[in-house]
Amino acid sequence: MKTIIGVSGILAILQSILFWNKTGGISVFIFVIACVMYLLYLLAKNKKITNKKAIIFTIPIILLSSTYFIFNNLLFNILNIFVITILGMIMCVYLCKGNIKNINILKKISHIFGGMLECISDVIDFMKIPEGKKENVKIEKIKSIGKALLITIPVIILVLLLLMSADTVFENIFDKVFINIGEILSFEGIIVLISRIAVAFIVFLFFGGLFINLIKENTMFNKENEEKEISIKFENLTINMILTVLNIIYLIFCSIQITNLFMQRSNVEGFDYSNYARQGFFQLMVVSFINFIILIIANINKKEKTKGQIIYNKTMSLLIVIFTIIIIISAIYRMNLYQEAYGYTYLRIFVDFVLITELLISIPIIIKLLGKNIDILKTGIIITSFMYVILNFMNIDNFIATKNIDRYFKDPENSNFDINYLCDLGTDATMQMTRLLNAKEEEIVKRTENYLYKQRVWLNTEEMDWQEYNISKEKAKEILNNKNINIEEKVNYYD
Repeated sequence: MKTIIGVSGILAILQSILFWNKTGGISVFIFVIACVMYLLYLLAKNKKITNKKAIIFTIPIILLSSTYFIFNNLLFNILNIFVITILGMIMCVYLCKGNIKNINILKKISHIFGGMLECISDVIDFMKIPEGKKENVKIEKIKSIGKALLITIPVIILVLLLLMSADTVFENIFDKVFINIGEILSFEGIIVLISRIAVAFIVFLFFGGLFINLIKENTMFNKENEEKEISIKFENLTINMILTVLNIIYLIFCSIQITNLFMQRSNVEGFDYSNYARQGFFQLMVVSFINFIILIIANINKKEKTKGQIIYNKTMSLLIVIFTIIIIISAIYRMNLYQEAYGYTYLRIFVDFVLITELLISIPIIIKLLGKNIDILKTGIIITSFMYVILNFMNIDNFIATKNIDRYFKDPENSNFDINYLCDLGTDATMQMTRLLNAKEEEIVKRTENYLYKQRVWLNTEEMDWQEYNISKEKAKEILNNKNINIEEKVNYYD
């Protein structure tokens, strides 16, 4: 218990040093590493790890934390706070509870948070002084602290003043110290100090409660609750009828996709292939989601079945998966055609990644339907996690800028080029944006100059502490301060 309280205190102080009044940078990576390392040590020491394979979740957690100092993407910086936290909770559940079934993982995650709140009282109780010794200890401590301060402060001030008068370099250093002390002792400084201590105390309680909940017996997380496997009972006729009708519909639809979309054939008069191809990808993505839900329902249905019904159900389910794969490929193909015509955006790239993730998840589903023992939920979480990591590391701002600018220079008149969208991108896209200084259209050149000028001013005036160190910002600053890049101020231009 003492170690947990001590480490929780250290983490609380560390977060205050790393994050208070600072933007996320290398600080996030340092903090996440510290938390993960102690968490694994604590669980191993208390023999709570029952499934060592779950340590694999540390890979996406650490990789996502490293994006804070490699890239500079506000959207992912916000999203990753939640994703890292959720992945950490999932890792704890799988580490401690082994191969947990179905939706019970959500219940156990809620038990982590609920048990943490319960165990905060243990942290507070540990900090209390026993009633018999309370008054004497308080008085003695106050006296000791008071005496120490009365003797130490005047001696330190006298020595500092003498040394400052003896050496100007030393004086310049400690002038700042006295100024900082003055700021702290001001009204605003006292408010900030109180707020900082309050936040640190909340973080201390959070980690203390979390760690105790994970290792203490009979907490909400560690109680031996009976795991109820989720099941439903539909008439087999109903399930098989839905699967059969859907397979007939998908057979017709997929035949049309193969004929009209992939093979570019149509007998319809006035058929416009380009417009036909560039529509429906959102609808197809939703249909693929619906298919996965139907497959889950069909395979957790606990209504008694004959051997023939089981074989028929699995056959229809496999066909649904195959048709779903064709639908997903069709949606990806349509989206790629749309991107070629209208350019790349966050939403369009996210749709691509969702569809590819669905495609990968369909593989373990097929393996499961073929009779192999595989945990679909766990496999799905791992696939989704690593696809999300890939999305983070593809450097999406740079990718969007590169692709759209390439399209523009390839065919300036027909590229549907949106310069305003690109000017909302961050420092990850700076290198690619400098290419637009060579554009033929004066409007695009001026808009780019204005964007790069504002970015350079911001980067050169921003004072970054070591906790905020970011590779993307450093590279952008170096590029924009390059004497070969001519960027002039455009006053009141596209504010």
